[in-house]
Amino acid sequence: MKRIKFNKVKKLQPYNWEYNGIYKDEVTDIEVFVYDEESFFEKKYKDGNQIENTISSIKPDEMLWFNLHGFNDVELFPEISKCFLIPLSTLNQVLSFSRRTRWEEQDGIMFFNLKATFPKLVEDKIQIIPISFVIKENQLFSFQEKKNNLFEHIRERIRTKTGNVIKKKEDYLLYLMLDAIMENYFLTLDNIEDEVERVILEAKTAKNPIVLEKIQLNSENLNDLKRALIPIRDVLFSLKNSSLSEEFSFLEESNQVYFSRLHHKSLEIIDQIDYDLNQLNNASSFFFSMQSHRMNEIMKVLTVVSVIFMPLTFIVGVYGMNFKNMPELNYENGYYIVLSGMFVLAILMAMYFKYKKWF
Repeated sequence: MKRIKFNKVKKLQPYNWEYNGIYKDEVTDIEVFVYDEESFFEKKYKDGNQIENTISSIKPDEMLWFNLHGFNDVELFPEISKCFLIPLSTLNQVLSFSRRTRWEEQDGIMFFNLKATFPKLVEDKIQIIPISFVIKENQLFSFQEKKNNLFEHIRERIRTKTGNVIKKKEDYLLYLMLDAIMENYFLTLDNIEDEVERVILEAKTAKNPIVLEKIQLNSENLNDLKRALIPIRDVLFSLKNSSLSEEFSFLEESNQVYFSRLHHKSLEIIDQIDYDLNQLNNASSFFFSMQSHRMNEIMKVLTVVSVIFMPLTFIVGVYGMNFKNMPELNYENGYYIVLSGMFVLAILMAMYFKYKKWF
């Protein structure tokens, strides 16, 4: 995740609808689901006027799920605000996806955003996408920067009228969507852990420092994942304790147990991330310890060799002096005697060092 940079320039217009993300070619796609226990309606839109015509036919007790992919056409946001009576200040927060996860309540409308992940790594890096939610009575709006199949199973449940989604309201639909996001965190973590296990095994035998680059890369992925997940944990904590706050009045008390489960999942993932980070840190320390051990072994061998040759060098130096009065130089077998003595001395020293287990 890149460091967040804020534009400090004060603008004259309070709402500047501008998308500055990386998916500028992502075409804006809108899909609307209207359903209850008896009926179901699904339609895709490209124009704000079409939305207004459809919304007028929705019954008060029907559930509406409005899902938007892609921020290429930001001019649709004022139209959405007009059709659904959502404050412009709330929708403007949707384009502030680089900021930390936040939630706010205004005139019975709840807004919060978070970050989801794609399980598949791209160039060994995790993919993080922002998702924003706006919640009203019997209405839920989701805004995603990039098109994906994150909520496809929820669409199928609505189409086939499977499960409780058609019987419950916006709070249960929100739970299903958050649960899908949490499952993707589990899948992403599983993919990272597969690489972490390989790196840890490699660090135990590797001599090339390139393994440290792999350790650093996986640490960055885990830290990015944790950075994205911690704010979600805070949101889920507030949701599961919604009965203590007036901000989450749209949540039924009977559904709080679902958000409590999600909060437990977030804690479980964070604990696993901390464990993996600790394992990578241990692998890095182990690699440096092994490198130091190898260096110590090399230095020990070199030291033993140097010590063995020190007395031999001394003997050679003594008999290498050019004094005239050196009686040993006149011995017929002096050369062989000295050479044999040096050889025996070297053997005895090596045996002594071996006996002391110095090498």
